[in-house]
Amino acid sequence: MNRNWQFLLFNVAFMITFFGPLRELALTSWRNEYYTYIPFIPFISAYLIHDDRQNIFSRQEYSLIPGLALIGISGLLLYVVHAHASCAGSDDRLSITTFLLIMLWTGGFTLFYGIGTLKAAAFPLLFLLFAVPIPNIALEKAISLLQIGSAEVAYWLLHATGMPLARDGFVFHLSKMDIEVAPQCSGIRSSLSLVITGVLAAYFFLRTGWARALLMLSLVPIAILKNGIRIATLAILAIYWDEKILSSDLHHKGGIVFFIFALLIAGAVIVLLRKMESRKK
Repeated sequence: MNRNWQFLLFNVAFMITFFGPLRELALTSWRNEYYTYIPFIPFISAYLIHDDRQNIFSRQEYSLIPGLALIGISGLLLYVVHAHASCAGSDDRLSITTFLLIMLWTGGFTLFYGIGTLKAAAFPLLFLLFAVPIPNIALEKAISLLQIGSAEVAYWLLHATGMPLARDGFVFHLSKMDIEVAPQCSGIRSSLSLVITGVLAAYFFLRTGWARALLMLSLVPIAILKNGIRIATLAILAIYWDEKILSSDLHHKGGIVFFIFALLIAGAVIVLLRKMESRKK
């Protein structure tokens, strides 16, 4: 039996053994609006491996000790997490479990294909980490950062229009209504999608580490700017056109328009970074 069939059997055993936590992850991605992107991550990683398969699988070999060590350590830690499930919240426990499952599966990949193949497939395998639900404390910090930044951008944009405006924290007192920049208005979902898209764009379009790092750093202000513009636009439309705009589909489902705007800005940054890379050759 060749190694591909052996790895396929490993995957079948992996799916059967860990059906419970995998099912929990799937249900979480279905029920939690922040994690709707998770089911796509394994397919994107699989595509990346397939696209570069000639390079990745050019030096296959069994790596028994590293592979079994990673499987054993991950399996032991999974047992510990399961045995002490009551010590952590369900969301954080799922984050830890998912991370360890990825490590265990990576151990199987290493076992059947070797360290050299593992190194060649580093980016697609690391990309799998996007399937790990963000721990609650980190998610709350990210939402808070985006909420604060978006409120600042929206305030200065509204102030620049000359609109009568008073501010009390996250609440804007306008002439006809009050608008609150709530945590739900932070744009965390589109920001996560922007980061994932940015990582892929950096991998495909940029060659140097410094350029890729600059692109990733730029995504935070781009996300904040995009969301601030969205809030200001909705406020202006509500004041000067129709107050019902705040309960319309444009408010609840119109984020795609502003997401495309953010992608265009990120695209411009990529073009600039590519020019800088060319100059440094």
